Amino acid sequence: MRSYIAVEIDGVLSPYGGPASAGHTVHDVESAAWRDWAAMVYPRPRGLRLALDPAVGRALADLPADLVLVSSYAPGELVPLLPALGWDAVPPVVPLRHTGAVHYLRPDDPGRSPDAESELRWRTEEIASWAQTHDRPVAWVRAGDHHEREVRSAARRMYGTVGPLLPYAVDPAAGLTAGDLQALRAWVREMDGLPEPAPVAPRRCRDCAARGTVVLDGRRVDRVHAECGSCCECYCPAPADDVFLPCGDLARQQCPDCRCCQVCVGCHCDDERW
Repeated sequence: MRSYIAVEIDGVLSPYGGPASAGHTVHDVESAAWRDWAAMVYPRPRGLRLALDPAVGRALADLPADLVLVSSYAPGELVPLLPALGWDAVPPVVPLRHTGAVHYLRPDDPGRSPDAESELRWRTEEIASWAQTHDRPVAWVRAGDHHEREVRSAARRMYGTVGPLLPYAVDPAAGLTAGDLQALRAWVREMDGLPEPAPVAPRRCRDCAARGTVVLDGRRVDRVHAECGSCCECYCPAPADDVFLPCGDLARQQCPDCRCCQVCVGCHCDDERW
């Protein structure tokens, strides 16, 4: 199963917090997200610089996986940096609805990034949601290890994925190293051995006529139940939800107390959520 490498720039391709590594040269960068953040933090206008090594970018792009960016930079802002990044074109960017304009996201620097913990939680949900819609393994490469806990939490809550989601931590002072590249290459080879997920052709729900799938226990499945012919949203509402009506001809298969379809998901009377 072919993998994605979802890489951030800050602390991964551009190290910070230590002396510039050999091969890295400093480049001035234009970034709208940076300007908005810097205007709130610094009393005077301040430019942005990145330390980049094209050899690192080329080695990353040479991994046998599909490279995508997790970044607040607009693709056009990265085009002038392509030679320094070692790329021929800007890779696809993971859509970040909530944190796409958050330039400085460093939980280890709460003085200048006081909302970093909550912002990182948002970003984790964005990455996990994106991975959930792409049935392939995803390695999220980020500076520091704060995202490891968040990924585990997101997986427990609601973001099950078909392919594994690996939160890979990089030392921001060193950036992406040869050891990191070797570890990612080994992970990609391991993921290549996973079987391709079986395609799912979703049926039309007998109640709302919608089609859709969901990920359960690492498998993508049809949301329409094979026996009752409906998705759970149609036949298994919460007890206090007045919008939905009983199951109609399947009312006899509902629990009389919690109204959940016992064919779909069973009785929820003992579930604390209800």
